[in-house]
Amino acid sequence: MEKRIILRTVDLVKRFGGIVAVNRVSIKVPEKGIVLIIGPNGSGKSTLVNVITGVYKADEGKVYFLNKDITNKPPHEIYKLGIVRTFQIPQPLKKLTVLENLLIADADHPGENPIKAMFQRAWVKKEQELVERAFKILKFLKLDHLWDVEAYKLSGGQLKLLEVGRALMAKAKLIVMDEPIAGVNPALAHEIFQRLCEIREAFGVSFLLIEHRLDIALRYVDYVYAMAQGRVIAEGKPDEVVNNPAVIEAYIGG
Repeated sequence: MEKRIILRTVDLVKRFGGIVAVNRVSIKVPEKGIVLIIGPNGSGKSTLVNVITGVYKADEGKVYFLNKDITNKPPHEIYKLGIVRTFQIPQPLKKLTVLENLLIADADHPGENPIKAMFQRAWVKKEQELVERAFKILKFLKLDHLWDVEAYKLSGGQLKLLEVGRALMAKAKLIVMDEPIAGVNPALAHEIFQRLCEIREAFGVSFLLIEHRLDIALRYVDYVYAMAQGRVIAEGKPDEVVNNPAVIEAYIGG
């Protein structure tokens, strides 16, 4: 039985002046899937992700999430629908603690409403539920012992996991990650990918990843899209794609 497709793009196009950065790109991410986008620098990977997440507007084509057309919706609306993005350089609120960083990630806190905030009963129970959920997530990520540590004191790998934790607090259905293991030592890089696989099973979350460290990433992903010059030049299982002559040529040429 085929998995339900939660994200798909149809012939997406993004231009910058006379440059076509994304050229008729169609991809799919299945439910509980881990999908990887690879390609040399300048191939259009990050631009594609920026269009999907609303940072850039598509010039042509469509983006569908859970069968809903989300093309060119603003990033905050896409976030509330369940697509949460993390970045190559983690961007937590560094002077807040690990726990506080998770608590502020919730997309619909009644305490943020200026009227409801005046009535403690409207948000105290929600606050208690958020704290309980945050500790469950921290324990799952093995960060619970750092709950009261300011984010700036965390290692690079721990910051990557904190970003994932914030996405889970936002009840993400799809987490889009730009180079999740960039700058991380190999042992921790494997641990991060293992944790992503565990999150996929435990929370039913899907992942769309960009990553250059293929020697590590290809061991954990389900499906790969290879891009070059704004186009998808190959797709399929990891071994099939990396051994595709067009992909090899794109990397050598790059």
